[in-house]
Amino acid sequence: MTGQSTGQSTRQSTWYSTWYSTWHSAWKEQPLSFKLSSIIVVLVLCFGVINPFISYDPVLDVELSRRDLAPSWEYWMGTDGQGRSVALRLFKGIEAFFFPGLIAGLFAAFVGGVLGALCGYFGGWIGRSLSAVLELIDTLPRMVFLVLICTIFPPSILLISIISSVLFIPSIATIIRRKVEALGAEDYILAHVAHGFHPLKIISYHILWLQCRALLTRQMIFVFSYVLFIETALSYLGDYGVQEPYPSWGNMVAQSRISAVAWPWALPALAIIITIAALLAFGDGIARREEEVKR
Repeated sequence: MTGQSTGQSTRQSTWYSTWYSTWHSAWKEQPLSFKLSSIIVVLVLCFGVINPFISYDPVLDVELSRRDLAPSWEYWMGTDGQGRSVALRLFKGIEAFFFPGLIAGLFAAFVGGVLGALCGYFGGWIGRSLSAVLELIDTLPRMVFLVLICTIFPPSILLISIISSVLFIPSIATIIRRKVEALGAEDYILAHVAHGFHPLKIISYHILWLQCRALLTRQMIFVFSYVLFIETALSYLGDYGVQEPYPSWGNMVAQSRISAVAWPWALPALAIIITIAALLAFGDGIARREEEVKR
C-alpha cells in the first residue's frame, strides 16, 4: 500500500515538474510585451471576477469635506470633486465592461465561427445566402449604429454588448470562412471525409478547434476590448452608457469637463489605454503562440 502511494506521488511530482518546466521555458521565450500584457490581463480578470462581491454605495461614498484630495496613503489615487475615492471607483468601474465584454466576445466568436465554418465547408447556396446576410450586417457603421440603437431603446450596457457582438459576427465569420476554404483542400480533411467522418465532427473539432482556435481567441479578445472602448466612449458622452453616480471609466474621464485637478480623469484615461493595448497584445501573442505550435 505504501509502495503504491509512493509511486502515485512520484508520478504526480513528475507530471508537475514536466508541466512547470514546459511552461517556464515557453514563458521565457515570450517577448517582454507579451509578458507585460499577460500580467495586466490577469489582473483585469481577477478584479473583474471579485468585483461583484465587493459592496460599494456610490451615494454613501460622497463626502464633500475631502474633495479633490491629492494621492496619499489613505487615498492612493486621491479623491474626485465629490470626495469619492478614485481608486475604489476605478476598481468598481471594471464591473461596467467586464461581464458584458466576456458575453459579447464569447457570443461573437461562437456564432461567427459556426457561420463562417458552415459557409466555407458547404459552400453552394447555403454559403452564398449566409454570406449575403453577413455582408449586409457588416456594412453597418458600428459606432453610429450603436448610438442609434441606444437612442431608440433604453440604453444599457447589456444592450451595448449584445449589439456589439452582433456587429462583429460578420467579420469573424469572414475570417473563419476563408480559413475553412483553404483547409478544405488539405489531405487530412479529405481523408476524414473519405473515412466517413460526420461533417459536424469535422467542422467542430478538426477545423474550428484544432485549426481556428487561435483566430477565434484573438477575435474574442478583440471584441472584449471593443466593448471596453465603446462602453467608455458612450459613458463619456453621458446619455448612453453607465450613468452617474455609478462608476464607469468613461464617466470618470468625463470629469475632465468640471474637475479642478487631473487625477480623477487622467488615471481612468490611462487605465483605458493600458488595458486595451494589453488586451490586443495578449490576443496577438496567444494567436502567434498557437501558430508556432502548429508549425
